[in-house]
Amino acid sequence: MSEQLWNPEWCIVGNLLPYPYGQGGPHADFRSQKIFPAGAKLYVIGGFAGMGHGTITVIGYAHRRRDPVTAHIKAKYVGNWRARLVYRPVILRAINLTQEEERTAHRWLTGYRDGLRVEHWPTEPEYGEHLARVAAYFQRALHGPQ
Repeated sequence: MSEQLWNPEWCIVGNLLPYPYGQGGPHADFRSQKIFPAGAKLYVIGGFAGMGHGTITVIGYAHRRRDPVTAHIKAKYVGNWRARLVYRPVILRAINLTQEEERTAHRWLTGYRDGLRVEHWPTEPEYGEHLARVAAYFQRALHGPQ
């Protein structure tokens, strides 16, 4: 099997927020979602635009799993939105595979600058700046100004 070289690509990254269970409930000390543990690093690769990106597509490591998992979760469950370069080949492979398989994983590759539509490439620095603006918008819209 040949080993493919992966160049670092820009992606929006966030952390899963802990689920607020009740103080006296049966799982009062359980601070996790169903798929991912609380605080898990999630790579946001797209979402459902028709729903205002209320549901997003993420890749991350689930409970007791070695390989990354792709899931659709509510955007309000993710905090600390930021744009980062992804270097890990297993994550890059999962991002590109999901992008090929699903139509929802568009990764915000198109943007608008001066009223014109701009196509981005995932490895260029301008795409990182574009994703930083998108991440800042989601952070502000979902969790208020900081």
